[in-house]
Amino acid sequence: MKISSQQITSRGIAQQSGLDTLSSIINYTGEYINFGQPISYGTQLDADPNYATETATPHIGSLLGSPPSVINQWYRYHSSGSLYTTVLPPYYVGGWFVFSAIKTGGLPSYSGLYQKLLGLIKGKEYKVTLQTGGSIYAGIGQIYINTYTPSSDTYLLTSTKLKSLPNTSGALGLVESTFVAQSSNDIVLIYATTTETSAQTLLIQNISIQEKQEYLTPVYATDVYGNAHKVLRAAVDQIIIEDET
Repeated sequence: MKISSQQITSRGIAQQSGLDTLSSIINYTGEYINFGQPISYGTQLDADPNYATETATPHIGSLLGSPPSVINQWYRYHSSGSLYTTVLPPYYVGGWFVFSAIKTGGLPSYSGLYQKLLGLIKGKEYKVTLQTGGSIYAGIGQIYINTYTPSSDTYLLTSTKLKSLPNTSGALGLVESTFVAQSSNDIVLIYATTTETSAQTLLIQNISIQEKQEYLTPVYATDVYGNAHKVLRAAVDQIIIEDET
């Protein structure tokens, strides 16, 4: 014989588990970049490894030519040679990481830095956040955030995000990019370029990488008397079927 009962009583009381309505809350926690604040790293950046890239694939070429063998250290690179306009690698000035950019004779330029990360969890999502210069800093160009993962004897691009500068008055100076870790030691690479034929400087004030955390929490509603109650959900027929023992 089977006994039937309502999943939720007329007074709003759940008669079985699993009837709560849940809401997803997303938060980003931790810190996976090292020395992401220029003000604290200072001129040490100017002493970090610097590679002159001349290959047709300047970013992967830099990773191959100057592999980030030391985890959580900045590596720098800049374009050079016949394919590009030569510019300076990123350097530090007055609380900023400074990226140079110019296009001459139709030849682009690239100035970038990268870091091999530590402690990522494969399959987890992470967010890269950059704080760029405000509208009073008139550098015109593009900042890119790329992530790579090692693959055999090369590197695979796993995400990319573009931010055009300068920021207009009132515009958000933050640029955010998300990626899913493919290994515990993926690489974040940030570079600047421009289509301008006069020298530009593009500025970054802070770099952060955090892990996405998602939580489920019950949904509450307030009745006419101001009392909070859980919002419950039920099947269409609102019936519990149980086998008698």
